[in-house]
Amino acid sequence: MAMKPKIKSITLLDFYRLFLGLAILEGFLALWFLFRIPSETRNAFLVNFSWQRIGIGFVFIVVLGVFLFSFLDSFKSQKFLKFLTSRFAILLDYDINHTFIKTSLTLILICSLAGILFYWFPDFQRLIFFLPNNYIFTVLGERAGLLIGWVFLISLQILILYAISGRKASHPIAAPVRLMVISWLIEIFVCIYFALWSLITRKLALEVLLGPGVKILILAVWFSLWAYLNRYKDWARRYFQLITCASIWLCVFIVSLQFAQWFDAWGPQPQNHFILLASAFLHGKIYLVDTPTITHDLTFYNGHWFVPYPPFPVVLILPFVAIWGAQAFNLTTFSLVLAGLTTVIIYLIISRLIQLGWIQLSRTGAIWLTALFSFGTVFWWLSINIGESFFSQIVTVLFCGLAFLSVLKKWPPWITGICLGAAILCRPNVFVLWPALLAIVIQNNMNAEKVNWKYISRWGLLSAVPVILGVFFLLYYNYARFGNFMDFGYVTIRGSSAIVYNVQNYGLFNIHYVPFNLHSMFLALPDLKLSCQYYIPRGWGMSIIATTPAIIYLVRKIKINWWIGGCWCSIILSIILLALYSNNGANQYGYRYVMDFIIPAIMIIASNAGQKISVPLKTLIIASIFINYYGTISWFRSPC
Repeated sequence: MAMKPKIKSITLLDFYRLFLGLAILEGFLALWFLFRIPSETRNAFLVNFSWQRIGIGFVFIVVLGVFLFSFLDSFKSQKFLKFLTSRFAILLDYDINHTFIKTSLTLILICSLAGILFYWFPDFQRLIFFLPNNYIFTVLGERAGLLIGWVFLISLQILILYAISGRKASHPIAAPVRLMVISWLIEIFVCIYFALWSLITRKLALEVLLGPGVKILILAVWFSLWAYLNRYKDWARRYFQLITCASIWLCVFIVSLQFAQWFDAWGPQPQNHFILLASAFLHGKIYLVDTPTITHDLTFYNGHWFVPYPPFPVVLILPFVAIWGAQAFNLTTFSLVLAGLTTVIIYLIISRLIQLGWIQLSRTGAIWLTALFSFGTVFWWLSINIGESFFSQIVTVLFCGLAFLSVLKKWPPWITGICLGAAILCRPNVFVLWPALLAIVIQNNMNAEKVNWKYISRWGLLSAVPVILGVFFLLYYNYARFGNFMDFGYVTIRGSSAIVYNVQNYGLFNIHYVPFNLHSMFLALPDLKLSCQYYIPRGWGMSIIATTPAIIYLVRKIKINWWIGGCWCSIILSIILLALYSNNGANQYGYRYVMDFIIPAIMIIASNAGQKISVPLKTLIIASIFINYYGTISWFRSPC
């Protein structure tokens, strides 16, 4: 019987030769593309090409020459290959270099692919509005498109070769070390962009260096310090949670601050109604002392202008307005500080659920869901867009988060009551979160499946006292302003004519609003208007599901226990209350009142996620972040 010829197995050397051969072919094609179009006459330096293009071409010719030599050497003595292999092995003996190599190649892949896509699809350039001038993509695409494609393919091939080689770090790389490497590499890329853009424009692009360059440098230094201290195991174990929280706050604050500056939304806002009201409070008045420039969303009563919103956000900024003055106080910075703190609280809530054993999620999963809350919902937009009602929502979520954290940590009930009362003094309808808080207390104090109802009753009474006092204060505040305990000033507000008409004819809460509000919550699709060749999501806003697709994980599993049942109870009560309300949030890109019940929603999603964040959930989180990024930049930087 004839023997079948053995099929030769493919070795790593074969892959090495294959990738080198492809890189050489791609390189020749890219060089031809680079020099096929002469430079403009005023830029010509040598043989009708600019010195920049000649310099770039020289560098790539040298790289191509190295590839050719390596390819030929792989079929002969292989001395150069052995030299590279030995050096590469020495390099990979240091675990940190694995992260450095993979991160570098990934960043190069992303940047080169983005450059190609932004050239092919110019409309996508609006996503990177923060670059000084996007025509660079048109120029590079026309003159060096294939060269950029070559860089992309080489990076991809090296990554594949690295994966095939099977080389891995001998020990897991600590999170602080990975973050340090990533932040320093991004800083290097920013510096390279600064140098290239300064070269192209022939002047220093200081807006690049002093903007994102400085902020990323702060993060890089912070993560480097963390990585250094992490070597001391006892110290690292003891302070890991604290440093993690500080890192989350710093990342959220710096990213949001940079975008607020890019959006021109950062700086003093002396005409903000809350700042004006804080100044009035300092003068012993509960109405605006001077006639404001903008009277929209104000109520005129008895010869004075009143801010109709509940007063606690104003009380919170009062000392800062007293110190800096209404003209200098920066409410955007204050809002971003609170947004960072709120994000940390969300992380602590999820971490506490993990610690209690109520959910099986990993620490990495907690970070994913924290990112979902901070950047994958309208929360990020609200924190930068500091209109009065938006800032009220930021403060509301902050104190609701503190209320949830307090019950999970078993703090005294009066602290929970104060936190929830403060939130009610921002948005009164969040009182419906109390059942969720009570259910967590029950779950937290069960002994052998038995409930200590005596303790629960006592907790309920003690936590309710600050809430009731807050409600009485709010009602008295209404009376002091409008002579009526139940008048919040919304009936005569200078607002949207349609909303005011509804309030005057149907009241603040009515079944008449239910169909429209439920449609806004769950069914409304983006109302994309093609204005000046730019799709702008504006109007009444799109549904919760369209804005944050990851929210569908709320119903992935239905579990029955005290704390999950309480969270569902509060979510359903919030939806009912908001469905009956006269306003769905008005002008917005996404349904912003979801923030009223976002905390119990995130907690249930954390329970439904399982032990680790699955690929579908990661995809939904990334999609949510992208949608909210597009909605936010469209809000602040729409061209028309």
